Amino acid sequence: MFFIEDNNFLTEQQKNDIDLLLKSGEIPFYMSLEAAKPNDGGINFVHHIVHRDRPEEINSNLYPFFVSILDNFCKKNNLKYSKLLRCAINITLNNGIINKCPIHKDHTFKHNQLLIYLNESNGDTVILDDNNRIFKISEPEKFKGIAFNSLPHYHYFPNKGIRVVAIITFN
Repeated sequence: MFFIEDNNFLTEQQKNDIDLLLKSGEIPFYMSLEAAKPNDGGINFVHHIVHRDRPEEINSNLYPFFVSILDNFCKKNNLKYSKLLRCAINITLNNGIINKCPIHKDHTFKHNQLLIYLNESNGDTVILDDNNRIFKISEPEKFKGIAFNSLPHYHYFPNKGIRVVAIITFN
């Protein structure tokens, strides 16, 4: 098990680019009726850069930008990867149905993942150990990245505003 929390891996240019992207209104987000499992009530919006079911297909022109972010994080934190498996931007909000998504893993096989909080929000990420006991709780902070291996986890939906997170899985 590993967990890395890093508040200082993005360049100033990357931070500016993220702010501009989120303000531009040019990222197509699509509604998803589930956060992690079928019929879980976790309505959210997603922009798939690399879809988890089709890791060989690049689905967005944001791919090089988010690869550069992954590269920065890995270089600074002495991680290596050979393949990007999934990359997405998720927007969650208080939908009045559920307050947290179900416990889940992003893939059924071993992987690592990087979550990057892209805005000021609330809605903690809770990472569990293999026995479903709390291992780490991460409070969102704009531009903070957290990385961990294929552990079960969940997040709380924000009680106000929106929570914008980039998710990158890799091995």
